[in-house]
Amino acid sequence: MFKWSVLFFLQRRVMGIWKQIIETLSEQWGRICLFFHTKSAKNIDLGKQGEDLATNFLKRKGFKILKRNWAYGKGEIDLIALDKCHNILVFVEVKLRSVNAFVPGYFAVNKKKKDILRKTCKAYLRQFGSSNICHRFDVIAIEATQTGNFHRISHYENVKLF
Repeated sequence: MFKWSVLFFLQRRVMGIWKQIIETLSEQWGRICLFFHTKSAKNIDLGKQGEDLATNFLKRKGFKILKRNWAYGKGEIDLIALDKCHNILVFVEVKLRSVNAFVPGYFAVNKKKKDILRKTCKAYLRQFGSSNICHRFDVIAIEATQTGNFHRISHYENVKLF
């Protein structure tokens, strides 16, 4: 009889500990989700500011902005512009990074991202019947300081994508 009461006591004790662990993990998970939700909303806002800055930068260079954030499937093209000087359709990827970023914006467009962008650009060309027009892919890398000020804009033209 004594053994059963000890086992019953231990079982209840272990179940109580498990319940505390699950409650703590659930609470921590909620905090983590809130952190990432807040961070992603901040990143979306910063991304929009970066795209606005890139749009104004291209307009000053004589480009006409045709589309912003054109999406197809899993891909999205940040900016689609027309280089009026050369009559070239330009697909632009905008990368906003911290001045201290480990990977600069230009190098953040890796092979996987390029594959997705290539498919998205081809879909745009098919949809709008622009396959006979000259086109290229550019990257605009924007560096921002910790205070949110934009430090430098670099425009990389004709990045190998196609």
